[in-house]
Amino acid sequence: MSAFDKRPGQLQKFFFKVPVWLHKMGLGGWERLIGAQWMLITHIGRKSGKRYDSMVDVMDYDKASDTYYIEAAYGARADWYKNIQANPMFEAKVGRRKFKARAGALTTEGASEMLVQFYRSKPAYTRSVMAMAGMKFKDEAELRELGKNLTLLAVKPEKE
Repeated sequence: MSAFDKRPGQLQKFFFKVPVWLHKMGLGGWERLIGAQWMLITHIGRKSGKRYDSMVDVMDYDKASDTYYIEAAYGARADWYKNIQANPMFEAKVGRRKFKARAGALTTEGASEMLVQFYRSKPAYTRSVMAMAGMKFKDEAELRELGKNLTLLAVKPEKE
């Protein structure tokens, strides 16, 4: 069982909110110092109708198709993921770029390959994030298998 199999505790929730607060204070982009890129997602609660903010890892960006690839750490159980399923249009911010967007899930194979590509480009960061989630792997084959259980999404800006 990994940390992704259960919901985050209060300490983890606080830890995950710190980057959101920093971005809202105008300090977005600092994560690049640790080899990461994050996307701030503002979504509408499926039950409450309130606006919520969540921070997710950007695993890759395809400039040609203007597509960001992100991961949902807690998969389909993540509240923000459930919210964008119920209300597909959301606001996204990457660095200084803000846009309205929609997301679609990658296939199992696509998610596995994206995770391996992410690892190849950021091995230390990938290992630390996976370890925080209780997932350890020896090699790319094991990582590819772990990727089959993750929820990865393609986020595309909506044309206005």
